[in-house]
Amino acid sequence: MPMSRSLPLTIASATTQVRPRAVVAILADTEPAKLVRCLCALALQRSREGLWLAPDAFGVVVAPTGAAGPLRQALQGLQPALPFPVRMLPPAPDGHWALRAAMAAAGDWLGGDGPVLATTAEAVPEAQWVAHGFAALAGGADLALGEVVAPGRGPDAAARYAGLLATLAARLDPEEPAPAHGQEDAASFAIRTGLLARLGGLPAGPAGGLPGLLAALRRQDARIRHLPGLRVEAERPAGPVPAALAVRRRLLARRALRQFWADGIGSLAAETPAFRRWAARLGVPAGALGTALAAPRFGAAWEAVGALSPALALPLLPPAALPREMLTARLLLAAARLGGTRPRTAQPLPAPPLSAPAGAPVQRAGGLATGGGAPVGACRLRYPAGGWNRAGSCGP
Repeated sequence: MPMSRSLPLTIASATTQVRPRAVVAILADTEPAKLVRCLCALALQRSREGLWLAPDAFGVVVAPTGAAGPLRQALQGLQPALPFPVRMLPPAPDGHWALRAAMAAAGDWLGGDGPVLATTAEAVPEAQWVAHGFAALAGGADLALGEVVAPGRGPDAAARYAGLLATLAARLDPEEPAPAHGQEDAASFAIRTGLLARLGGLPAGPAGGLPGLLAALRRQDARIRHLPGLRVEAERPAGPVPAALAVRRRLLARRALRQFWADGIGSLAAETPAFRRWAARLGVPAGALGTALAAPRFGAAWEAVGALSPALALPLLPPAALPREMLTARLLLAAARLGGTRPRTAQPLPAPPLSAPAGAPVQRAGGLATGGGAPVGACRLRYPAGGWNRAGSCGP
């Protein structure tokens, strides 16, 4: 399929000629009610200080995966109430290609490098979702991953399990400052378009989408952050879960191989008895393991070893196994604590004011205090202080 940059944009707002400072990409199906609800939540975005964002703080690109007619009609009715410009792309054959097209269109609209946040139409971003995403990118993250929680209920069992595995990783082989929620969902993430352009755009096809993007970034040792504040509400069907024991085995192997790679084994330094023992443990010839560790970046070396070693396979279990795996993860975490493995000290990313760095969304002066419900045009959603979103009425 040709690059999505060649696809014409369908303008759904009279103000789309304004160049925004950030872009939100929305992957949409054929149900307009979901898209309207998501856009209304974006219309109520605030800064981390609780102020309303300026009308031109960001733009929105809608990427349909089916018939675009109902979505276009909904946008035409809602457009006068929205404080941001909206562009809608032609339909794409599947979600990966639609998201790739949206990311490319966001880069074109921004005119080069700039922050882009991605979500799906069925998700409802929390009131400071845009602010948290931009703060993460301004603070040094290459990609920020957000949480997806059930409406009105908070993290479900699968999300709590992902958090347990992230805590275990922080004990055994941390790759990012704690806390991290461990979820990796296309309904909430943020990245700079310049980095995407250097990668050749968002990967598409069977190995594309967010998983393909994460794999490409990890091969380059990119700074990937799982941020608890970057939160949206959406229902998620039960899916397969990784086996906790296999996750622990991979973490221990990654920690050992990271040290061998840092010591130069495979490129400069000679093999050690410990290295040969790990090669046997992984079921990989020592020479092949050394060759894999000769990669210039550890992320690429780790991927190469994972392709060679059957011991590093990560089996996915049916949803019914989740309670058992959660118990196993808690036991493994308790054992790690008893073993004296200390987690990395939490170092949250800095949160500069949204108006400070270049490319930041601007906040509207004299905003309202956090916690109330306020209309933006005809859109009304309520954000109770200290709680989860409650979607109210929204529509033209």
